[in-house]
Amino acid sequence: MIFIVTGDGENGPVSVTCDSGGAALERARALLDRGVRDILIDADGQEYAPGDFNRLFVEPGSTDAFGSGGEFFRSDEQ
Repeated sequence: MIFIVTGDGENGPVSVTCDSGGAALERARALLDRGVRDILIDADGQEYAPGDFNRLFVEPGSTDAFGSGGEFFRSDEQ
């Protein structure tokens, strides 16, 4: 499955493709660190906020690095 990570960067829309859920989540974190906002991860036509994506695809049952409601935080920010 191909995952597409999108967001709004300083100079316009940003979009990257990844071939695994873990890579998509890592890319979302990297984009967030660079100031990209409104990050979504597309999985087979359905878009997810990074927190929801992590919970559903990468680490089911774990929300350690993410806030509730799909908010996306690095673990060192909590």
